[in-house]
Amino acid sequence: MAIELSANEIVLLKKVLDSYLSELRLEIVETKHDKASLHEEEEVVKGLMQKVSK
Repeated sequence: MAIELSANEIVLLKKVLDSYLSELRLEIVETKHDKASLHEEEEVVKGLMQKVSK
């Protein structure tokens, strides 16, 4: 599946993903339970950021 985004949409999506990743990392640090699923989510977000940056 391919999604076509304008330059403005790409910039915004990068900002949103970066902000979410920062919040997710804080949650990982503060969480005492089930960090594995949060780390998996972190990897998915990082992958999305790489795809958007291409």
